[in-house]
This record gives sequence, structure tokens and C-alpha cells, in this order.
Amino acid sequence: MHLNSYKFIVNPVAGGGKARSLMPKIEKKFKEAGAEFDIYVTKGPKDAIEAAARAASEGINIIVAVGGDGTVNEVLNGIVHTETALAAIHGGKGNDFATAVNMPRNLDEACTALLRANTKSIDLGKVLDRYFINSVGVGFDAAVALRANQGVRPFKGVSAYIYSFLNMLYSYEPVEMIIDLGNGPVQNTPLLVAVGIGTAYGGGMRIVPDAIQDDGLFDVCVMDVMNRLSLIYHFPKVFSGTLKNLEQAGMYRTSEVKLSLSEPRPLHLEGEILFGDKLHFTLKPKGMKVLWFDDSDNIKVKV
Repeated sequence: MHLNSYKFIVNPVAGGGKARSLMPKIEKKFKEAGAEFDIYVTKGPKDAIEAAARAASEGINIIVAVGGDGTVNEVLNGIVHTETALAAIHGGKGNDFATAVNMPRNLDEACTALLRANTKSIDLGKVLDRYFINSVGVGFDAAVALRANQGVRPFKGVSAYIYSFLNMLYSYEPVEMIIDLGNGPVQNTPLLVAVGIGTAYGGGMRIVPDAIQDDGLFDVCVMDVMNRLSLIYHFPKVFSGTLKNLEQAGMYRTSEVKLSLSEPRPLHLEGEILFGDKLHFTLKPKGMKVLWFDDSDNIKVKV
């Protein structure tokens, strides 16, 4: 007998249809387990926020985002400040949150982890009235993400991102910022600023590889401008987490970040694109309960 109730919120277009294809096996596994569950398929952008909020108000205590990081972020914003726990299954092109909480990629193993319902509280960030639990990028990386999201036929997925990266090498103009990481404002014109709770964004780019999700601090990377050849040469290091070793990469830890841009620019927030010029990042330590899979001790419940 399972005491937990589950709501699966599925983005049918995530991962090119991958999320939708997972539904039959999820339904089979949870029926076999005798668990109380329901599956909801979203109808469009922002629908997951409302669906998650409704489910939380109905007393559902675990909501599982089946999609990419954008789906996770919508679900998160529907259930903040409730007792409902957030979970995620690898169902999109970018699954940084599911990776961060160690959710198995294998669906059978993921369902087992969900049914065990091990929980942990991690830090909760906010900027522009939007909550996040992984990372936000401002500057060059956000411009690349915006370009990729706009569509670059015939490219899709990773190839679309690489095309957009190369395109932005020749068209991106850095913007002047006043950056305050808690020690007073400093004027700079960086290539990018990344604010992270988790270590990675963009499908595995480990921009702040030493981030700890429950330490009550943001990990911040302020990357100085470099020439095109250097950027192309060093870019692969973001996947190994060694970009932090560059002299152009300033790495910081702080509980609050203020960015004042000379003009509104895009920022990418867990699969979502927002725009702003006055960005105030705040953090609530251990402000969000999530399902956490720990393969070294996957029975004990963590709180």
C-alpha cells in the first residue's frame, strides 16, 4: 500500500515526442505497484504551471515532470510554497535537473526510484518573479539559447545549438553590466554571467561544476570576453567542468546577485527565455522539496 499520490505532468512535444512515448510504461509500472497516480498531458506553454498548482491544491504530494528542463521549471513554479515534492524523468533534450537529482535514465529504474520517494530539500532561486532550482545564464549563452529556440532549419537539438553558437560568435555584442555579488557594485562588460544552484545547464554544460544544491549559496561564473578563436578552443571544456580553470573565468559563491544591464537582454532559465535589464537573484535555502535518488543508499529517506 503506497501512502504517496503521484501526478505525472507530460509535455507531449518534449524530446521530439520522447516524453509522450514514456507514458505507457509509466502507467504499467505504477498500476503494477498499486500506487495512486494520474497522468496529465499539457496543452501548450504555461499549462504545466496551472496543472501543477491544481494538483498541489488537491493534496497530491508528488508531481513528476515528464519532459525537459522547461517542463520541470513550469511544474516548479506551480508548486512553490506548498508541501508537494517535485520529481523529474528524463524526457526532453535537456535533462539537467533530472541528472542533478541522480534520477536514473533507465525508465524502469526511474519508476522504482519514484515509488521509493526518497526526498531532499534543495535551494530555491528567484529572478524576475520566476523561480528556479538549477541555473540561469545571462549574456552570450542566453543569446545562443534564444537563437536556437527561434529555430535554425534544418538543424535540431544539439546541432541547432552548435549552429547558433557559431552564428553568435560573429554577431553577439557584449553588454555593459554593473555586477554586485554582495561586496558592492563592479562595472564590467563580461561575455556571460551564469548563476547556478545545480552544476550544469543546456544539456550537460557544467558552467559551475562545484555548485552544491543545498549549501544556501549561488555559484556564479563571470566569464570575461575572449576572442573568437579562444572561445571556440575553450568551449568544449564546459562539458568536462574545466572551463572554471581559465583566467577569464571568475568563480564566486554568494547568497544574492544583482545585475544591472545597460539594455534589456535575454536570459535563459531552465529552458525558458526571459528578458530584463534589472536582475535581482535571491535564494531561499532548502526551499524546495524534491525526490532524490541515491544509488549508494536508495532506501533511506533523506530530508
